[in-house]
Amino acid sequence: MAYTETRTVGYGTRVGNSFKQIGTGFLMFIAGTVLLWWNEGNYKKTADMLEEAQQATVEMNSIAKADPQFEGQLVYATGEASTDDILQDPQFPVAGNFMHLKRDVEYYQWVEHQHEEHKDKVGGSEEVTITYTYTKEWTSSPVSSSSFKESGHDNTVRIQVENGVLDAQNVTFGAYTFPEFFINSISSYEPAEVLTPEQLQAVLNGGSSITTMEQQRVEIPDSLAGDSAAVAQIQQQAAQAPQAAPDAYTQKVDPGYEVNGNQIYYGTSSSPRIGDVRITFQKVAPKATVSILGKVQGDTFVKYKAKNGKTFARLEQGTISSDEMYGHAESENDLLKWGLRLLGVLLVIGGLKGIFNFLVIILKVIPFLASIMNFGVGLICTVLGIAWSLIVIGVAWLFYRPMVGIPLLVVAVGLIAWLALRGRGKQPALQPAPADPQQPQQPYGQQPQQPPYGQQPQQPPYGQQPQQPPYGQQPQQPPYGQQPQQPPYGQQPQQPPYGQQPQQPPYGQQPQQPPYGQQQSPFGQQPQQDGNGETPQP
Repeated sequence: MAYTETRTVGYGTRVGNSFKQIGTGFLMFIAGTVLLWWNEGNYKKTADMLEEAQQATVEMNSIAKADPQFEGQLVYATGEASTDDILQDPQFPVAGNFMHLKRDVEYYQWVEHQHEEHKDKVGGSEEVTITYTYTKEWTSSPVSSSSFKESGHDNTVRIQVENGVLDAQNVTFGAYTFPEFFINSISSYEPAEVLTPEQLQAVLNGGSSITTMEQQRVEIPDSLAGDSAAVAQIQQQAAQAPQAAPDAYTQKVDPGYEVNGNQIYYGTSSSPRIGDVRITFQKVAPKATVSILGKVQGDTFVKYKAKNGKTFARLEQGTISSDEMYGHAESENDLLKWGLRLLGVLLVIGGLKGIFNFLVIILKVIPFLASIMNFGVGLICTVLGIAWSLIVIGVAWLFYRPMVGIPLLVVAVGLIAWLALRGRGKQPALQPAPADPQQPQQPYGQQPQQPPYGQQPQQPPYGQQPQQPPYGQQPQQPPYGQQPQQPPYGQQPQQPPYGQQPQQPPYGQQPQQPPYGQQQSPFGQQPQQDGNGETPQP
């Protein structure tokens, strides 16, 4: 069974709503920031309080009598807590010598579930499809069916009873009595049997102190289910004159119920129907071995107050050492710290997304672009939210723990500086770039010489590199206005024998060229020169 409705949200409405979300986003961002800051301080104060309390704790070896030497001191003690109080449910036959008596009430009701699907449309509008489904469930309170989208799922209740807990008022711990916060810490619940009339009478006759719950029973119309004020009013009217509300539909109360151990069932438990009610009873035994940490005040205990204003008292069931109890308290403090940290980070990230979500909505005209923007905004807000949260946590850490935070900050900065200097010291020195073997070096400001028109620049023989001038010297250039000497037309420039380097003229002289029409020296021989520096003809 399901009911579906579809509605369209216009582009303008979506953009307007997105701008309204900016305010909510800022509130979430501020709330997350404040929570992160407060959480670090609370964790530090609690840790300091636990350390102070542990150092101040003394062990009370015996609780058989109140010892004046422990007056005003934070003590650790272990022993049996017990009570003689009789706790009775005033409406149902459940009573006994208990530390606690608890009543849990459930109603078999129709429950409406809502599921939404959002689909972007070209142009920026949004199609919202809402599907309502209905299931029968046990709930902790009556469900009003008057607002259901689909008819045919009307809820009724046979009887409405409030949940409740009864606590013993007189609990002893040897020669001492327990305060309320210690009594409430004893919570090892177990089933409490529903008694027969004879058993109930025997229990009540044997009890000297009987504590009962205030009876709350009402016949309630479906239209007012869940409205506690209306229920109380109808209950009062019904007690005085049941006919005073003729216009209100009242479901008749079934005078009978089924009993199954610690459970009372209004209806048929084997085949539940809408309106059925089941009531479960639980108890805590009247005696329990406990270990406590508390400050002695007369014949009872109060909470220890540390120098920073935090208070502390602790009870654990069983025989637990004081070191273990403080260890458990520290673990709970750590768990609370990380839980609130996570909540704070999520609030900061959610706030940033709420602030910048309008960018996504504006691009909803083209859903594809909006999807890309949504991914980008989500990623950036997540990174910024985590970064901001870490900054807040770090600054709070320095504020609340400067003796630890400041030295750590100095060490961190020193490490960063050392790594930067070390990296600079290992950086290799800059070396002059090697000259291009095919490009001769030119003096600064001069252009390289070009060969005559129609001729190709001279290249070194295959497999050889062109000869370079000695290191630090520039290659010799012809006088200003002159072109480098070229071999006669049709002749090749003289090459040195294979494997030898060409002979260079003395410094400041130009190399001699063979006369026009003459060939170079034979392969593998050097040209001979006479004493005047002339080369004889072959």
